[in-house]
Amino acid sequence: MPNLLVIGASGVAGTAAILGAREQFGQDARITGVWYGHGPEDRLPRGLDAAIEADASAPDFVDRVKRQLGDSFDYLFFATAVGDVGFPVDEATPEQVQKACRISFDPLVRLEAGLRIGRAVGYSTFYTLPHQRINYGAMGPAKEKLEKWVAEPGTEGRRACIRAGAFTSASSRAIKLMLRRRARQLAESPNPLLRELFENRKPSEAVEELERVVQEEERSNYGDTGTTADDLREAHGVLFRNPSARFVNVCGRRVWISDLPEFL
Repeated sequence: MPNLLVIGASGVAGTAAILGAREQFGQDARITGVWYGHGPEDRLPRGLDAAIEADASAPDFVDRVKRQLGDSFDYLFFATAVGDVGFPVDEATPEQVQKACRISFDPLVRLEAGLRIGRAVGYSTFYTLPHQRINYGAMGPAKEKLEKWVAEPGTEGRRACIRAGAFTSASSRAIKLMLRRRARQLAESPNPLLRELFENRKPSEAVEELERVVQEEERSNYGDTGTTADDLREAHGVLFRNPSARFVNVCGRRVWISDLPEFL
């Protein structure tokens, strides 16, 4: 019976991991979800056998997992991401990157080191696209660190990443809100792409235009756009069926495997 641990079970990516695992393994799998700060437990997605509320960034989190859930998992899905956004990735300070990694990457490293994990899976996006680079802030360097970690020599089959095109989530809504709040500053940015988007536009119109341009970039570079929850679930199926895959990419309905990290 495969034993799976999903960190961030209440989010879009975590839900896709749970549903994808049920589709792949049926009721033979045991799936435990970890959630934090997103409402009552009865709002968690269907398909879980158990759930706990816990902060994955807490110093004692790994010990708590061992006490309550055991120390051995066939799959670990780490779908938690928080960091300062709404500005270009190259403007992120070391302190902002460190803060983003504290929640969005460092716990994954500690979990892999402190537990017996068959395959540890993180999540990334196409943060190197020009119009993603201008709004992804400190999360760009944090995701780059995750991707480099996945691609470290000797880890094939033990570490993997699902790299997804833009989809609607709590994180994407937070980015939009931050962009609207900073619209006046962005209209005066030295970055020409930001100035072109925000100068002489209402904040809401500028954000809508950014979304449209990101979709154009995704379609031009990867052949599709408009990634949905169902597309993410299918990407997890591809990951399960390809045990040596490092990166499973999903952009719209298109899903493909690659080996190399993205570099800023």
